[in-house]
Amino acid sequence: MSLRFAFLLVLVPLLLVLSLRRPLWGLFSLMFMYYFRPDVWGKPGWWRPVEWLSIATFVSWMMRGKSIRIAPVFLVSVFLLFTMVICSERAIASKQTSYDTTLIILKLVFAQFIVIQTVRDMNTLRVFLWVNILANLWTLKSALVQTIAGGGARVDLGAGQGGGANYLAMVFVMGLPILYFRYLHGSKLERKIALMIAPLYVIAVVGTGSRGGFLALFFTMAFLSIRSGKKLAGFIVMLLLSAVFVIAIPQEKWERFTNTFSGEGKEAASKNSRLRLWAGGLKMFKKSPITGVGHDNYQILSPSIVGVFAGKNPIPYDSALEGRPGYEGFVAHSTWIQSLADSGLIGSIPFFSLFIMSFFTLYRVRRLKLPPDIEKQVRVSSQILEAILWAFIIGSSFASHFKLDFLWWYFGAVGALGLIADQKASEWRQFREAQLESIRQESVGPQPTQI
Repeated sequence: MSLRFAFLLVLVPLLLVLSLRRPLWGLFSLMFMYYFRPDVWGKPGWWRPVEWLSIATFVSWMMRGKSIRIAPVFLVSVFLLFTMVICSERAIASKQTSYDTTLIILKLVFAQFIVIQTVRDMNTLRVFLWVNILANLWTLKSALVQTIAGGGARVDLGAGQGGGANYLAMVFVMGLPILYFRYLHGSKLERKIALMIAPLYVIAVVGTGSRGGFLALFFTMAFLSIRSGKKLAGFIVMLLLSAVFVIAIPQEKWERFTNTFSGEGKEAASKNSRLRLWAGGLKMFKKSPITGVGHDNYQILSPSIVGVFAGKNPIPYDSALEGRPGYEGFVAHSTWIQSLADSGLIGSIPFFSLFIMSFFTLYRVRRLKLPPDIEKQVRVSSQILEAILWAFIIGSSFASHFKLDFLWWYFGAVGALGLIADQKASEWRQFREAQLESIRQESVGPQPTQI
């Protein structure tokens, strides 16, 4: 038994107790456990801590929940599940694979539901965002160690639901908006923590060597500079983070990024393979534009379309080798194209609508009439979540990330923010109306008593 696994045997029961005491603690426990990878620590087959924590959190909420809150983004998610069942039933290569993916998304929509039910005020939302940062420190530590020790090698370690350079880069970039805005608008402690961690996040992105991660980093930093309410402070922070990037990036990783666009070296070949995968996804979409080929059926069908099996040394496609161990297909390396291929219009429209609905909610809450202190908190939180979603959109254009837990947590956070802001706006409106009525009564004065 490994020392890490022994540690989890002690930690998980404690987290289960906390989850049963308060559903919010259960949510935070799930978020922390996501970034641990017990499956790579020699765990036995019965070891399913996330599932146990999910059950404990749900039981805790059922026992203590005062009301059910339904956000528009959650309704879209439920409709997406309905369309996924239809797509699975019409799957071309494997219905079972498609239904397995549907079950995963069902669990993630449940996690989104728990976020909406438990995050009920701005302080809890702030803690929720920080938990994402602190839970990811385990992955950050591993990425930094490998970056420093690996020289020019790409950081490609197991983390979350599988890891990989593109995944890691996107996770770290998605954390930067939280650190950036909490540095500008947070407490002294938050500012100190953000100032210490943000440069490490940038170095970790550099270590991945992910070209999609670099693009997402550039876009996110530009977005944050524009969105910042404190223009000068924001510009200085972005300038410092840019300096960290320039100093930390090795020449070979920068060349890997630039060669993608120059058409030279193996990076250009990698770009061309991505283009073939995207073209294959669009070909599948044209073949079945309404219901698609079935969730995760793209990976099953891709070798015959691309012409090779996946791997560091791709093997030419041979129909006789299909289904054998070691002869597997590719993912589309684009969440959006794979969504079109896997689920067609009937599944892609609700999935894409989750982002549209989220942006609509985040823009809407900024226009609400709120108390000054709450207005600032809502505005800052909406800007954080907006930047996080944009980082995901850019990063996921170069990798397939439909099933990542934290995406659905953030959808839940958007829904919770919308409900919190609506409640505060209603309370503020009632308070103002009561004030106006009191002023009106005072101006009229006491009425004479009739005899």
